[in-house]
Amino acid sequence: MSNAIDDLDELGDDGDDSANLAVADPDDYAKTRKLKALSDAKAEVRKVRNNKPNTATEREWKGVRARLAERVALYGHELLPLLEAAERADKIFNGDYYADGGRGKTDVRTFITTDGKLERPDGEYEVPPTHEIMLVYRHLQKLERKLGLGLTLEEETDDEWEL
Repeated sequence: MSNAIDDLDELGDDGDDSANLAVADPDDYAKTRKLKALSDAKAEVRKVRNNKPNTATEREWKGVRARLAERVALYGHELLPLLEAAERADKIFNGDYYADGGRGKTDVRTFITTDGKLERPDGEYEVPPTHEIMLVYRHLQKLERKLGLGLTLEEETDDEWEL
C-alpha cells in the first residue's frame, strides 16, 4: 500500500536534480512529515525493545538501556515542539510534563534534553533503569494522545458491525 509521503519521496529518486516538486498545501505536507517523524521515532523504540539479547553482561545491558533511552529521547525531541505549541495555546500545562513513578515525578523535558538521562541525588546524570525509561515513553505517548495525534479508542453506542 502506497502513501503520499512514499509517492513524494519516489519522485526525486531518479537522480535528476532538476526535478521540481510542487506541494499543494505546505501546511498539510509539514504535518504529514511531522507525523511520519513521530511514527519513525516510535518504531525505533520498538526496534530496540524487540532486539534485546536474551543474555548479556552488565556492561552490555547498560548499552542496551542507553540505546533505549536515546531512542525514547529522540521520540520526545520530535514531540516537544508540538507540546510547546500546545502549552502556548493553553491545551497542556506545566504539570502535564511530569510522569509519576520511579524517582517520584520525572520531568520528561529533562529526560529529552539530556538525551535519556535523569539526575541523581548527587547532581550527576545517568541513564535510568528500563522501567523508568518506559515510564517516560508511555507518558510521552499519553501527551501525544492529549494533542489528538495518537490512537484513541472510541466507544460504540450500538452493537452492529461495520465493514
